[in-house]
Amino acid sequence: MNLSSYAELAVRLANTAVQAEGEPDSLGSAADCAKAFSDCITVEVTHRDLAVLRHLREEFTAIFNAAAGGEEKAAIGRLNALLVQFPIQPELVSHDEQRWHVHLAAHGSASDQFAAGAVIGLALTVSLYGVSRLGICAIASCPRIFIDSSTNKSRRYCTEHGARGNVSTLRAQPPIGVTVGNRATPAAS
Repeated sequence: MNLSSYAELAVRLANTAVQAEGEPDSLGSAADCAKAFSDCITVEVTHRDLAVLRHLREEFTAIFNAAAGGEEKAAIGRLNALLVQFPIQPELVSHDEQRWHVHLAAHGSASDQFAAGAVIGLALTVSLYGVSRLGICAIASCPRIFIDSSTNKSRRYCTEHGARGNVSTLRAQPPIGVTVGNRATPAAS
């Protein structure tokens, strides 16, 4: 089981709430949903699936907002509720000459399969790395979420703004050795 890819499903789903101008909501129709998640949804998407995925999108967004706001117990409470609502069915498989490993059994509807993977992936990520790894982009106008997988818990931006955010931050800082107000930044030696 690739933990990070399952957890990333939660991020991908929550971030479908943020569309560029003129782009359709990925959960607006079964066809749009099937297209947006063609790499992981392999069965027909129904109207029920869309409703469940919209609910799940709201829940993931609330979990990340609670985590980013320091409300660890609220985030964990919501995640535990999703674990009950979307139980997983693991199975051992061997394919492509790999050793036996765990996959999630492909049972149920498109939304059940998607939810089970995303929920358990996020839960295992939190149990291994902590709820503080669930973040919201530091750019004020961006509500996108991310999982901080950096070694020093330093990630501040979503993938959309990662490089631009870091460049903007650096540009906003004065060059080394330049006086700002009454304060001088140390010169490099």
